Order: sequence, then structure tokens, then C-alpha cells
Amino acid sequence: MNKHINKKKFALIVMAYASCAGTLAGNLAKDCDTPLAGGYTGRGVLIALADNPTIVQSATNPRTISSITMPANKKVAVIDNSFGPTPLNGSTVQSNTDDGMLKYRKTLVVQIPQRGSDVSKDVVEPLSQAPLGYMAIMEKKDRQGNGSFEVFGFEQGLTATEDGITRNEYENGGCTIATLSCNETWYEVAFFDTDYNTTLQAFEALLAQGY
Repeated sequence: MNKHINKKKFALIVMAYASCAGTLAGNLAKDCDTPLAGGYTGRGVLIALADNPTIVQSATNPRTISSITMPANKKVAVIDNSFGPTPLNGSTVQSNTDDGMLKYRKTLVVQIPQRGSDVSKDVVEPLSQAPLGYMAIMEKKDRQGNGSFEVFGFEQGLTATEDGITRNEYENGGCTIATLSCNETWYEVAFFDTDYNTTLQAFEALLAQGY
């Protein structure tokens, strides 16, 4: 996995609050009539870091991933959290200093709709066993551009929490429910290339490579 880490120090800049009625900038909102939409669509992919995907980061901000290319013989696992009104409900990002430095504890609750022995071997079991863990890309309901596709597990792979893999055949359509977590130093990592539509096409290309 190719990573470019920008080691420059960044100064904290606190911007004064500006009403939405004023100048809109930085894709913080499309306009006052269509503000940001919270939540996830339920579509996403899990990428095993052990599969060694080729990842290209922005030269100006390494928190932006501009492209991901999977090896020819590898697949991604498609997540489809379509059940219920709030897909990925329970997923959170929270700061913590448990290991002596500020990190962000990221928890992702996902549904894996596929079933069968191949999915058991290649997707579900490695969530607990894979030494490097998984990276997830989740599509958000808001289509502003940078930030519409959030990446979890880029710095430290997502792994299943204790008792984090469950399935009740009579709930959630019989899907496997996996609670995954990681600790990362960056608050948010985004999958973004040029503009929203270009990124959407790249995201859907990854979906097409899935189980």
C-alpha cells in the first residue's frame, strides 16, 4: 500500500461564525434552501488491507484519498445497510487519549448481506482474524463533494470488537451484523477525486468488484 505522509506542522485556525445567509464557501452548504444532509445511504465497501490495494493520497492533504486500485485477483466486500430508516446507526467517531496521545476511536456498525461458505471464508471470518484489518468506504447522503465518501480504517485497519459479529436469521433480513473499530490520528479521511460525480463513478467501480 503506497502512502505519502505529509510531515508538515499545521496551525490551528479558528474561523469566525458566518450565517448561512451570508457568503457560502468551502462546500459547507449548497445553499440556504438545501443544507447539508446527515447520515449514510447504506452503500459501502470493505477492503482487506492484506490484499495490498494501491492507494494514492493527495499531495496537499494526506487525509484525502484520490484513487484506490485493487489487484486483479482481489475483490472487495460490499456492504448494504438498507434495512431500517437509519443505515449504519450506532457508527461514531469520538476523541480519546487512552494511549497517551489524542486519537479518534471510530466505530462502524455494518450489515453484510451476502451469505454462504465463500463469504464466510473471505469476508466474515477475516474481520476478526485478518492481521491488518479492513478499510471501509461509506457513502453519505450529502452530495457536496469532498466528504461525501468517508473512509474508516486507513491508518489502522478496522477489526471486529469483542462479540462484534452476530446474526439473527429472523432480523435484518438475516444479514450478518458486524461492529468494527479502529483508533486513528486523523478525525476524518475522505475518498475524493476532482469532483463529486468523478468520485461517485470511482466508488461504484469498486462496488462492481465486490462479492
